[in-house]
Amino acid sequence: MKRTQIYIDEETYGSLKKESKLKGISISEIIRDSVHKKFSGRVERMIRATDSVSGLWSDRRFDVDRFVREVRKDRKVCS
Repeated sequence: MKRTQIYIDEETYGSLKKESKLKGISISEIIRDSVHKKFSGRVERMIRATDSVSGLWSDRRFDVDRFVREVRKDRKVCS
């Protein structure tokens, strides 16, 4: 675990302190849980989005080499 320092306004600190007393956990734990929830949801959304398009072109024949050569036809390979 890494240690870090953050600055928060008095109102936010007061809210965190109340929540800490209600739940019986530290302010640090509340912040860690909140950050984890924020970023873990993003990863899950990205995975769902990737799964939803996976195999979208599976029925198409696509020659990658030909496509790349066509896109780069104005470029010459130096020997």
